[in-house]
Amino acid sequence: MKRILHKQEIEDIIKGATLLGAGGGGSPRVALPIAEEIREATLVEPEDVSDDSNVVVVAGVGSPAVSLKVGWRGETIPAFERFEEVIGKKIDYIVPFETGGTNSVRPIHAGAVKGLPVIDGDGAGRAVPELEMTMFCIHGIPIAPLSLADSKGNSVVLYPTDAYMAEKLARAVTTIFGGTAGLVCQIMTGKQLKEAVIPGTLSVAERVGKAIREARESMRDPVEAVTKATDGVVLARGKVTKKTEEVRAGFDYGRVFVEDIIVDYKNENMIAWRKDKPIVMVPDLICWLTADGEPLTNADVKEGLEVAVIGKRAHEKWGTPEGFKVFAHILESIGYKGGYVPF
Repeated sequence: MKRILHKQEIEDIIKGATLLGAGGGGSPRVALPIAEEIREATLVEPEDVSDDSNVVVVAGVGSPAVSLKVGWRGETIPAFERFEEVIGKKIDYIVPFETGGTNSVRPIHAGAVKGLPVIDGDGAGRAVPELEMTMFCIHGIPIAPLSLADSKGNSVVLYPTDAYMAEKLARAVTTIFGGTAGLVCQIMTGKQLKEAVIPGTLSVAERVGKAIREARESMRDPVEAVTKATDGVVLARGKVTKKTEEVRAGFDYGRVFVEDIIVDYKNENMIAWRKDKPIVMVPDLICWLTADGEPLTNADVKEGLEVAVIGKRAHEKWGTPEGFKVFAHILESIGYKGGYVPF
């Protein structure tokens, strides 16, 4: 089924995707100005894509804190145009890389500008810090070629041998570009898309964003509305008593303290602890919502804010050993060397 997205639907997607980005994927303060440039966009379900269609992944990459500081600079479109130049194939559809405030709306913006439909789905069903952490990579879809661009006319095309090298190269280029870049990669057929994609993620984000908006309009508890809309669980509600953060190699690393919960993140929330025991970890989601219903990224979290920490199971496609394995090295760097503990 095909449908047209207008301003309200896109704004609801941004709010819902910010929450479901699990601390990453871009702040709504960056995403909402992007939405202002979109008159309308076409959304299609994965099953409606023919097997021989060409689909490409569109996203932004870099430090969420830097992105919040510099704002929307339109880097996705030159990255897309450079990709078009080198690929030598007609592109039929755009698919988001992940779920997140800006990384759900950037593909919608690119689709509107280029007149291409956007797939209702993405590679992760949440936001992730590194390029290899998607179902597209887990299903073996080659990541090369990969194009990156900044807002000043600089662009590169990379031909990495695998997604791990793509991550290293893309992160280095993004750092040179000032900390953020537009990204286009991973051309695939419609058949490959349907095998790998996590379906319905933009519709899910829209539903969650709508639930938040309607709860606020009717003066109901937005936290309760979100847990109902997501099948999530409130891990803690209270004030952010402490937050630490540093930007290293193009990533935001930090730790947030709320009540008796500690959350460690690398761009996205990686693991939540209670009394030195892990209670939620990737690929499952640890999400932020203010007491009055504003979804937050880690770049938006500040000491003194009243927030709810919400846990949510990841999409069932993540329920494989490989689904945890791609995150294990990050958890080890944080200090967790055990196996996956399901939420």
